[in-house]
Amino acid sequence: MIKNKVELNKVCEDFLDRTMEMYDVPGVVIGLSAGDEFIFTGARGFSNYKTRTPLTDNSIFHCASVSKLFTSMGIMKLVEEGRLDLDARLADMLPQLSITDKRYENVRLHHMLTHTSGLGDVDDYHWDRPAVNSEALLDYAMSDEVRNTPMLWEAGKGGFRYSNLAYELLGLIIAETAGMEYEKYIEENLLIPSGMDASTFLTFERTGGSLKLEDIENAGMAMPHTKSADRSVTLEKHYPYNRQHGPSSTLTSNVHDLLKWAKANINRSLLSDETYDMIWKEYAVVPNNGEKMGLGWFMRQQDGYTFTGHEGTDDGFRASFWICREAEAAIVVLSNITGAPVKKMNKNLFKEISHLL
Repeated sequence: MIKNKVELNKVCEDFLDRTMEMYDVPGVVIGLSAGDEFIFTGARGFSNYKTRTPLTDNSIFHCASVSKLFTSMGIMKLVEEGRLDLDARLADMLPQLSITDKRYENVRLHHMLTHTSGLGDVDDYHWDRPAVNSEALLDYAMSDEVRNTPMLWEAGKGGFRYSNLAYELLGLIIAETAGMEYEKYIEENLLIPSGMDASTFLTFERTGGSLKLEDIENAGMAMPHTKSADRSVTLEKHYPYNRQHGPSSTLTSNVHDLLKWAKANINRSLLSDETYDMIWKEYAVVPNNGEKMGLGWFMRQQDGYTFTGHEGTDDGFRASFWICREAEAAIVVLSNITGAPVKKMNKNLFKEISHLL
């Protein structure tokens, strides 16, 4: 039970004000939920810093790698249904795939989920020339970039190494196994059951097919910003969308929907308890920060609590999504500028509110 809802609300409002002063970002949105008793959402700053268009808690953000949580959960739903096996080989699940470095043939599904596959990373997301066609993901998997990607080490033998490429291939595995487009599977099996009606992986559909910045803004979406050499805030040149990288990067959502996603997972409503226990188990250690890796979810300790979640970083956006099952709480922080310290904001907010939970 929340000890003092009025005080908790005030702490969140004050935190937002101080965050804008401390971190020099064009805009930030935070969301906090605690049990079924308390939800706070708030926004400060601008959707477009140049035009001073206000940011709101309904503004749509590019969520970057928070998208991977949905890809991993989609895979685990297919595992739970017996349609995939965590020990299955990548080469068998995608027989059309051809990577020159034949060590990829030893990559298993669980290696890809836990970033222990040894697969390299994406070289260029090509935000400047995005693909939106339904074959984009397959085209990427069959591209020279993927074919010539070097294996960093034998799967499972080199420890943790973050790989966006592995998650693009996981998305293709979902599509091939389910017999439908990746985005459609995620929508039907995760977004709709979680009540996330403001969310999509098909960003271009929000604007009738355009990814021009002016059309993005007219659709009510937060704009991507960066800082120039003189530290002034300016717009990024391109919106970060490319359907070839949908499974790793392209969820667009707002703080309300992300809190719904948090609740669905805190309540374990999307998969069985047994599957959730498998997901939130330690499979690898993340170098340098002490975090552990589950099946698609990162895990960390803070103030005696265990948090599970994911960070997101792309050109113009940062996202931080963490749930604490012990406290039945979730914190979401979204900002629309490259390099915003959203993880620090997330941790600091919990420090300020933990005594009230």
